[in-house]
Amino acid sequence: MLKTQRAIAPDDPRLPDARQFAEQLQRKAASTPPGQPVDGLDRIPGADASDTVTCFVNLHGDFVDLSLRSDWWYSLGPSGIAAAVLDALVFAQQKSVFAMAVLDRHGRRAETRGENPYTFLQAPDSPHPGDPEAEVAEAYAKLRRTASIVDAADRIGRMRDTAQRRVITGPRGLFQVTTAGFGLQQADVNALSAADADLLAEDARAALLQATRETDPRYWFSREVIG
Repeated sequence: MLKTQRAIAPDDPRLPDARQFAEQLQRKAASTPPGQPVDGLDRIPGADASDTVTCFVNLHGDFVDLSLRSDWWYSLGPSGIAAAVLDALVFAQQKSVFAMAVLDRHGRRAETRGENPYTFLQAPDSPHPGDPEAEVAEAYAKLRRTASIVDAADRIGRMRDTAQRRVITGPRGLFQVTTAGFGLQQADVNALSAADADLLAEDARAALLQATRETDPRYWFSREVIG
């Protein structure tokens, strides 16, 4: 989960919405047959305090999607939109924590995340009996992959221990986030106009999705990184 340094205040005016969400989920969990997943937990919404930005997370609190109202320029303006995105993300993640608690209370286990991205590392060997050249090539491939795995593990250790800062920017350069270690430190926007709502939402979505991937240690062991 992409963690931030923000927290929901005890007097946050959105807490009644969170309680209503938890109560509705209680009823859903009670009425859903055992063994069946409870609906609606793959896109848990959370809005910022102005109700301008809505972030969606899954049950594990991982960012999934984002929507932005067309009047964002007037409700928040370019100086407030980045903070509002993080505010919405934190609130959605808080609701995912409530959802986990409700499932646990009803004796339900949360569905696991998607396929483990590095199960391919545990694949059985594929020997080539009677083909020495193929066996040598396979041995060299294993050595290269082992070196890549060691490098990834070392990189994760450095990220954790040194809080290495990384800037992840959307494809249009309108929205960017700064991460340190495995946490989200801040978000920033670049030159914008009132008509940029859709483009800004797309950029923020892309940046947050990539940041979510990079703050999951499993990402650094994926085929995309290891090769």
